[in-house]
Amino acid sequence: MISGDILLVEASADALASLHDDPGLDLNAIKRFGEHADGDGEPQLVQALVAPGSEFVGRSVRELDFARQFHAVIAGLWRRHGAVAPRLSDARLREGDLLVLWGRPARFAELAAHHGFLMLVPFAGEARRRVRAPLALGILLMTIVAAATEWLPASLAFLLGAVAMVATRCVDVEQAYREIDVRIFVMIAGVIPLGVAMEQTGTAQLLAQGMLQVIAGWSPLAILLVMFTVAALLTQILSDAATTVLLGPIAISLAQSLGLPPTPFVVCTALGAVAAFLTPIGHHGNLLILGPGQYRFSDFLRIGLPLTMLIAWVSAWMARWLWLGGPLLPGAS
Repeated sequence: MISGDILLVEASADALASLHDDPGLDLNAIKRFGEHADGDGEPQLVQALVAPGSEFVGRSVRELDFARQFHAVIAGLWRRHGAVAPRLSDARLREGDLLVLWGRPARFAELAAHHGFLMLVPFAGEARRRVRAPLALGILLMTIVAAATEWLPASLAFLLGAVAMVATRCVDVEQAYREIDVRIFVMIAGVIPLGVAMEQTGTAQLLAQGMLQVIAGWSPLAILLVMFTVAALLTQILSDAATTVLLGPIAISLAQSLGLPPTPFVVCTALGAVAAFLTPIGHHGNLLILGPGQYRFSDFLRIGLPLTMLIAWVSAWMARWLWLGGPLLPGAS
């Protein structure tokens, strides 16, 4: 690319805000017509929805002469169905189109009362600090090295890494607070006493004995696969931490009943708890990509089932080799 090239970009709200704040890039519409966005206050991005029966429907952005008429710039357009013209100025507006407008608060106050818009709301995007990306990567690497070499306990290393991210302004304090999901801590706080109660009241031992009656005579590899499978199914409705806390005492009691070390059983249980690939509700990360990727529920099952089976087999096989003296290679004695 060379200076002056114009790119057609399809991006999320966060990415659009980042492009606007990037020193090496300018949003074309703002660059060309930004001088018409006069008024009081700092320029900002807002979203406006084209109302049914609006005078804007069927007219192109160029025909509207939006910058001069409303003293705001149309910086982007989102449409649920149908294609958008290669050049934004040639796009003919439709009912329900979402416009990304750039201007000053004083002008937006006037625009909000216009009957052509169904609503006018603040822009939700947050610019990414690309300039600090190398610093953030360096902090991440140092955190991992400190934890992997046991120079610092893992919990302390990652806590200090998070503090360093905020202290160096890679992440704002407000953004850091927003990213904390309190529901996870509430769930863990509720499930930990449940796990302790299961162990102290003998419930874990009772469940382990019930499982032992079913799997009596099975090989250690098969039992490890069972623990992984139970955890992988349960984690679809519980968090990975809650699943591990709930099944951990059962895995320990089962190992003790078999006269085997508990480590491989706990490890397979924990690995099964993070294998949340079977459904889109198994992990919040799955839900994040469900909509943007236009995936269906069956897509997760079709890909997630063989992936989970592969991870289960590798985890159980390696756990048996590491802690139960099993062979590393199939067929080896």
